[in-house]
Amino acid sequence: MPDFTSLTTQERTFKVLFQYLDPIVAAGEIYEPQYKDVWTFYLQLERTLYPWLKPYYQNAFHLTNSTEGRGIVICIGNHQFQYAATTIRAIREVLKSTLPIEVFYIRENDLTPARRLYLETEFENLVTRQVVSRINDRYTRFGGWALKPYAVLTSSFSEVILMDADSYFFKKPDMLFDDAGYRKTGTLFFYDRTLFSGWETGRNWLSSFLPTMSSLVETTRWWNFKSAHEQESGVVVINKKRSLLGLLATCKMNDKKERDQVTYKHVHGDKETFWVGYEMVQTPYSFIKTYGGVIGGLGDAGDPSMVCGNQLHFGVDRQPLWFNGGLLRDKNQWPDRYLKFTHYAEGNDWEFGTSCIKDTDRIREFTAEEQKIAAKFVELDQLRRKDEEKIQQGLWKPTVHFDKEKEKEGVVEIDPLVGKEVPKEP
Repeated sequence: MPDFTSLTTQERTFKVLFQYLDPIVAAGEIYEPQYKDVWTFYLQLERTLYPWLKPYYQNAFHLTNSTEGRGIVICIGNHQFQYAATTIRAIREVLKSTLPIEVFYIRENDLTPARRLYLETEFENLVTRQVVSRINDRYTRFGGWALKPYAVLTSSFSEVILMDADSYFFKKPDMLFDDAGYRKTGTLFFYDRTLFSGWETGRNWLSSFLPTMSSLVETTRWWNFKSAHEQESGVVVINKKRSLLGLLATCKMNDKKERDQVTYKHVHGDKETFWVGYEMVQTPYSFIKTYGGVIGGLGDAGDPSMVCGNQLHFGVDRQPLWFNGGLLRDKNQWPDRYLKFTHYAEGNDWEFGTSCIKDTDRIREFTAEEQKIAAKFVELDQLRRKDEEKIQQGLWKPTVHFDKEKEKEGVVEIDPLVGKEVPKEP
């Protein structure tokens, strides 16, 4: 079983070596004789901690050498496609965000060619990527949540908004890069809803392997036995050039042995691995200081005095910013029943079974504009259902997007199989 006490020591040692060698590598002097021993030791430790970097990356310094710009990363498989297709169309057509998007899937059979083609032809500035072509799956054996931090790590962007396939924004996601906490630390995390008070596992586990912690830990609900959930990873914002070591530690917690034998026995999936991973290597991070609320309608499958629905997250202005769980009241129970989008509420007393907040003193109605945005999301999802039905029947064909002027000049023609511009044969 992985020993997280030893792992923390190793990762903190790696951090010291990385920071010492960084300017030497940047100056091209790493192969000078005086650095031979420390460089050899560094590479041995890197192979021990992060063997999955090879063979695609020479070493961890190369992880950010070829990255640039800002973008959105979404991880999906065939099942999550139904959520992602609407989410992405909402980003493009409702929120009018032009941030480039990379959609990651695990292996060849995890996202069908038809679904990849749909995403890459329906939406501009979007590419699909197979994570195992860049991360050595011999060690990671990816499945489910574990993919997410690795997708951030291997994306082509320096600054990443990681979104779940069923997350929706009321405002342009681009604004997250302007958050004061993000500008200060290079990260932005969101708190989860408050659930299951009296839960002692989190604090006891952290105490068992972290020799030192940041002052933020003592303020968490985990540490004070108030909640079994601390972070919500439906949206995570990371500047890889500023916080690469924290991200590597998070990835390590989601490695095959670590997640199966330790991490996922103490936490629900990947969520807590972001801030805990950053604690392991003492990398700064920031949270928006509001806890998860609820979005939906009064008494929708619950008590008529309560707001019931999906989890809502607020911005620093305490206004609705994004929600996760998708557009359905309960995607696992009612595949055709949409949320009502009339009210939202803040509070820490959740009724878990019905997903209602018992607190009734902070219930508010959505503005007409917010309701209009939500209605547009539902409209797009209904159109997506028709497209997906065609995909499943093998009847869907790409929408043709091309430059008419170029086509007129004979520079390009449209390949009907892929719906894209291709060079015109002479």
